[in-house]
Amino acid sequence: MNLVIDSGNTLAKAALFQDDEIIASAWSSIDNWSFVFELMGEKKPDFVIISDVSKTAQPLIKELEKFVKVINMTGFTPNPLNVVYSTPETLGTDRIAAAVYGNKIFPESYVLVIQAGTCITYEFLTPSKEYLGGAISPGIDMRFKAMHTFTAKLPLVKKKEIDYLTGNSTKDSILSGVINGCIAEIDGIIDKYREKYPDLNIIAGGGDIIFFDKKLKNRIFATENLVLRGLNEILNFNIINFEK
Repeated sequence: MNLVIDSGNTLAKAALFQDDEIIASAWSSIDNWSFVFELMGEKKPDFVIISDVSKTAQPLIKELEKFVKVINMTGFTPNPLNVVYSTPETLGTDRIAAAVYGNKIFPESYVLVIQAGTCITYEFLTPSKEYLGGAISPGIDMRFKAMHTFTAKLPLVKKKEIDYLTGNSTKDSILSGVINGCIAEIDGIIDKYREKYPDLNIIAGGGDIIFFDKKLKNRIFATENLVLRGLNEILNFNIINFEK
């Protein structure tokens, strides 16, 4: 049994995997790690991997290392891909994990992996398992906060699903600009890649993908727990090194 933890910028998620299937999962804020031990209960995992982009999980790692082998993932942790990235020391481990799962779902293909969370990230893979990089742009909440912070009068708006293009109030105009703007961005990025790679496959995940997946003109493969599943693939790839 594997324990997989994804500590993001605002939330942390954890899942127990048995034979590549999630048997239990939970999430919490990144300042409360008790949920991980509540998730495990009496179950003791054989191996653990953690992606800690927020750099807040060191106390948790120290506790877990008392009774289980832990991989604290970095940009240099071995994984199934050939990472062709000029600054692996700055590459988010959640981005690598998303790319790894994209390769698993669409092997030997051109793949674009999209994550919609705090940021919207794009990861591009070649049929030969090369991860070339991608793009990062602000996520929904970041866009709302930026407009509120850097203007005198625009209110801070909370995200919700919308079905209109023209907002007839300031709040609705902000919602339209952000939500429809993100949809246009994602479709535009996909279109640019498809101009070069017509047989491109797209896989998408992240907590905010629900605001986009059914409104995109491009067909995508939407999946839950994209990063957690990718981290589990990376952990399995490294378990052989533990056993040597």
